[in-house]
Amino acid sequence: MEYQIVLKQFHESTPVLEEQWKPDRSIKEQWKNMDQIPCRIQCIRSDEENEQRFILRTEMIHASEKPISISLEFINEEWTGREYVFMPAAVYDGNRMESKRIPYPPFHAGRRSEGWDRVITDIPHLNKEGNKSGISMRSGDMSTPAMGYFMEDQREGVLILANHIVHGRYTGFTVSEMESQAVFGVSCPAVREEKKYFFGELPDGSGFYPTCEAPSDDVGILLREGERVEMEIRYFRFPAENLNQYFTKFNELREEMEKGQEFCSIPFSKAYEAIKEKYIHMNFTDEGYYRVGTENDVPPSYWQSGWVGGGMNSYAFLLEDNGLAHSQSLSSLKFITEHLQMENGWYIPMYANGQRYGDDFLNKDSPVLLVRKDADLLYFLIKQAFYLKCQGELPELMESSITRQADAFVRFYQKNGQLGQFINMQQETILQGDTASAAIASAALVLAYEYFKREEYLETAEALGVLYWEEYLKKGMLNGGPGEICQAPDSESAFGFLESCVQLYETTGKEKWLQASREAFELAVTWVMSYDFHLPERSTAAKMKAHTRGTVFANAQNKHSAPGICTLSGNSMLKLYRFTGDQKYLNWMSRISHSLSQFVSLQERPVDTLAGRALPAGYINERVQTSDWEGKETIGEFLYGSNWPEVTMLLTYVEIPGIYLDLDRRVLQCSDHIIAEIVKEDEREMLIKICNPTPYDAVVTLMTDHSLDPVSIGHQYYKEMQKIEISAGMVINAVISVCETKNKSKHK
Repeated sequence: MEYQIVLKQFHESTPVLEEQWKPDRSIKEQWKNMDQIPCRIQCIRSDEENEQRFILRTEMIHASEKPISISLEFINEEWTGREYVFMPAAVYDGNRMESKRIPYPPFHAGRRSEGWDRVITDIPHLNKEGNKSGISMRSGDMSTPAMGYFMEDQREGVLILANHIVHGRYTGFTVSEMESQAVFGVSCPAVREEKKYFFGELPDGSGFYPTCEAPSDDVGILLREGERVEMEIRYFRFPAENLNQYFTKFNELREEMEKGQEFCSIPFSKAYEAIKEKYIHMNFTDEGYYRVGTENDVPPSYWQSGWVGGGMNSYAFLLEDNGLAHSQSLSSLKFITEHLQMENGWYIPMYANGQRYGDDFLNKDSPVLLVRKDADLLYFLIKQAFYLKCQGELPELMESSITRQADAFVRFYQKNGQLGQFINMQQETILQGDTASAAIASAALVLAYEYFKREEYLETAEALGVLYWEEYLKKGMLNGGPGEICQAPDSESAFGFLESCVQLYETTGKEKWLQASREAFELAVTWVMSYDFHLPERSTAAKMKAHTRGTVFANAQNKHSAPGICTLSGNSMLKLYRFTGDQKYLNWMSRISHSLSQFVSLQERPVDTLAGRALPAGYINERVQTSDWEGKETIGEFLYGSNWPEVTMLLTYVEIPGIYLDLDRRVLQCSDHIIAEIVKEDEREMLIKICNPTPYDAVVTLMTDHSLDPVSIGHQYYKEMQKIEISAGMVINAVISVCETKNKSKHK
């Protein structure tokens, strides 16, 4: 590996002067005067096993007349173009797919004679054919400021890490390849030369597009005489037999440079109650179902199956509520199963005011379905059926409705050998395949097997699990979950497959599904932010003291992070901890759930938006903007609207214990916005001190668990968890009997 220092001078975003310097590798520290730009550069390198650390210092001899940027570039002279290029939450396998300039919302459903044609919109990507191409990112475009590549032939991986902000400016990460060479560069500040990725109305008036051809508005940095900039970069080269080992290494290293801070903001129960009140009064329709949004003139805000919450938003209320929300949820399930299902078992993907729509964007009575949506719906319908059957509340036609939908999935797979991404519901043919869009279908079908005891459901669930594992996860490409990103990589498919792998292991006990669960986790969590992004001081998010660690990037096209997983609580990680005893699963589960509630708008703490009006109480907007993909003015800001994170928050409250206490392994994990610690323990009991440092009263869920008990915790453990009321600013003690049955405690 060769490396060089590059200093550029800019006019706006166009380089007008460039100087390069390749330090003598035998000299670990030296100053170099740049001839045409009045500065000195020092590069300090220290070598450790599998790691090199670089400190790059730039000191101005005279004040810079034009803005500059300084980069450290790593050069691979044996590049083949087959390397797996990785930039977390942004680039997977170089995003090497056919790219088309398609207006938003993009829809691609084309088939070539030789196979399925993966397409992305004009997002940052390397050339599909391995020709000259490049990617230029700012640190906020990624879940961790890092990049690298995996070399399958050499069984090696490379990772490059840096801080996301240096000298008050966001850092840049670039990849460029040509013939047999690739260059990976880290710069301060980030200057995307001449062009950048942008999503929105283009300046030339050509339309609303995601595009890499927008004019760059980046600028370099002006430095005073004697001013010094110091940047640290770490370069890791390590053995890796496969992509799973590569991702595992990344997740071990990703906090080497920056970590998030612990904080308490809004308790889960406070956020949950605000959203429940909003749902009762704003989301329940005259037809008797919960809609997914609140915009009356927009059909997609009425009914959508799965994905953004349709048929999922009722689940938490069934478990937690005994009043109006509970009855509204039952009404919703009756409406869905009695009015929104086709005769062949598929559910209508979109409906509003008596009109049915397909998933090819508001075409009336269209047979097009994003099959992931029905997979989500089947999964949550069965979870609700299990609960309602035990309570004696199961709507009359719900079981037969679920059976018809499960049969449709089995029939479709047997006919087509995959589930595809977009399908024709009437003809049961694939319109667009070759994605992991419906990866959660295995979880849905294995639950259908548990409920109905029909072997074909389990057989299909396992066959799909193998397909997604071999053809997608092992190749590092889980893609196509959202319906408006074409076939780009995304986090929703990744977390959906994690859910499936965990459910397959929980049901079958087969070790291969535990291994698949571990591998799915390592890829899925690369989409989760690992640090707290430095938000612009005047931004809304900064004024809220928002923390970005634990937020989840949606996909490679829509370059924002978001509150939570769309649309899951992440309790699969709790189960994965119980199966393995590895606390990293609890840690990441806690980070994701903990980050979520801080973004809810409350009556006493409204969230302001770019529309000039605050979100009503109970709203959560999906934007956590660390990227300038919609313009630099949007960083740290929110759009006006009611979005799917509200559903994720509802699921989080009933599925993620605010406090989890493993009595067998003596592990305590706090996810809610309170502070808990074990202050005393012996063989008979444990004393836990719980503090609520927030200004809100809280009802905290406490799960006491014997994790070594082979009995599964299942899905409906909310009723078994202890509910602890703790007022704002109060400290209480909870006494836990180690020998008693699970979830029995007393507090004072």
